[in-house]
Order: sequence, then C-alpha cells, then structure tokens
Amino acid sequence: MISKNGTDFEESICSIITADLSHQFTGRDDFYIFIYLDAELNLVHKLETSLKLKKHGLLHYFGKEIEAVRNEFINWFHSASNNDVKVNWLILALVEKITGIVFVTNKLEERIEQSIKLIHSVLHHDISITFVASKVHLSESRFSHLFKEQIGIPFRKYILWCRMQAALQEVMKGQSFTKAAYSGGFSDVAHLSRTFTEMFGVSPSEVLK
Repeated sequence: MISKNGTDFEESICSIITADLSHQFTGRDDFYIFIYLDAELNLVHKLETSLKLKKHGLLHYFGKEIEAVRNEFINWFHSASNNDVKVNWLILALVEKITGIVFVTNKLEERIEQSIKLIHSVLHHDISITFVASKVHLSESRFSHLFKEQIGIPFRKYILWCRMQAALQEVMKGQSFTKAAYSGGFSDVAHLSRTFTEMFGVSPSEVLK
C-alpha cells in the first residue's frame, strides 16, 4: 500500500511514481519489486508523456497481465541472472501492459554484448571505459556513443547499476554486507551504503528490514 501524505494509503498491485515525489510504502506480502528507471532513458520520457505522470504523480494498475509480469520478475531475480536482455524485456513488457504502447527493440550490436559480458566478469576490479573499448576494438568515443545508444544510459552509470545488482544479490543469498560490497566492486560497506542511499533514497539496511 502506498501513500503520498503518510496517512491515506491506497492498495495497488503495481504503482508508478514520478521522480522526486515523497511517498510512503507499507506491505503485507513477502516479496516486492522496486524498479528504478534512470531519468535519461528514452523509455522514461515516453512513459512520462503517455501517462502524464508529472501531472498525476502517482498511478496504480491492477490486472492479471500485471501479475503475470510480476511473477516473471520474481523468477528472474531468483535465478540470480546477469541477463540484461531478459530484464530489459520484462521492463518493456510491464510498460506495454500499462500504456498499451508496443516498443520495438533492436538486437544489441555484437561488440556491445561482448562489453556487457566483460563488465560482469570484472565487476570487483576497477573498470575504465578505455579498457572495455579496447577489448571490443572500438575507440573510446565511438564505444561511449554506441553504448549509450543501445543500452540507454552512459557507461559509468551502467557500471554502477551492475555493481549494485551484484551486491544486492549477494546480500539476498545471506552474505555479509562486507562480502557483498566486495562482490559488487565497492571499496567498503560505507561506499556501498552511501551509493545505495544516493540512488534509491533509503539505506540498504532499511530495505532489508
């Protein structure tokens, strides 16, 4: 259940909340999915426009179609998969169910696919765009442009999202925050906690409660 004022809570299977809107969440289930979409994504601009999200602030959706996509997300998360193509497809499927707009996606360019596999294999090391670009035989500028064009967000932001995903998956497996931070390539627990709070507005310990 979600509230914009802290007192009047509304029930929802799926809620979409505009950026920077203060809200409170309380739940009865044992599994919740929070999807944070970067404001730079083309998908976000289309979503905001089609739903007039900035005007409404908070919208709720119900239905078997929404529930089906939710179950797919749960299955993906428990698989501990790094398959970005799969999760991107799930996000698009959810947005299509909500908006009725069919989004056409192009297959990733082979060198971008290679770069993604490389990134996930070295997350606990320092990763520079120069290093990754050289491994897929592209200039840094060309790689940077192609990466953002195909993935939707800049290279450094993508690295940060991947590290956060890896760390959280380790925590969900029962690992300590220290080991989770290392698995995600963070320098220490404080770095992980600070980055998480900056990205999501709450600390990881608050979420795990």
